[in-house]
Amino acid sequence: MAGEDGNEMTEDMIEDLVLPAAIAAAMIEHCESERPNEACGLLGRSGDGISQVYPMRNAAASPVRYALDPQEQLSVYRIIEDAGSLGGVYHSHTRTEAYPSPTDVRMASEDVPYLIVSLASQPASIRAFRIIKANWTDETGEIIEVPVVVH
Repeated sequence: MAGEDGNEMTEDMIEDLVLPAAIAAAMIEHCESERPNEACGLLGRSGDGISQVYPMRNAAASPVRYALDPQEQLSVYRIIEDAGSLGGVYHSHTRTEAYPSPTDVRMASEDVPYLIVSLASQPASIRAFRIIKANWTDETGEIIEVPVVVH
């Protein structure tokens, strides 16, 4: 698989995603508050790490799908760009494990980690994945897990 620089990327080249405990807690709280529907949002990065969580409305209002509202997404992107860069996209799975569904892969369109908060068991679990596509309009892609470290 090719990385951003066009060179081949391997799984052992994937760096851990360090999540501050407060960010992880805020994501989980948002996801739990949106039940029975999936929740979604964006993460901001400043410097070397994730620095902000931006809970958003699930425009799909569905227990099995999520969609970022385009107007809200544009507003949050502007805030994120002013403060740093996009650090990730997150959503919840209310009844299944934290692993990208075929729909998650098809809808992926950013070169950032995709975090999934599973509410299927307690405590909730957070996993992250890179979804690598030759073209963002592709229906499929390669899924590579990114280790999540909460501190």
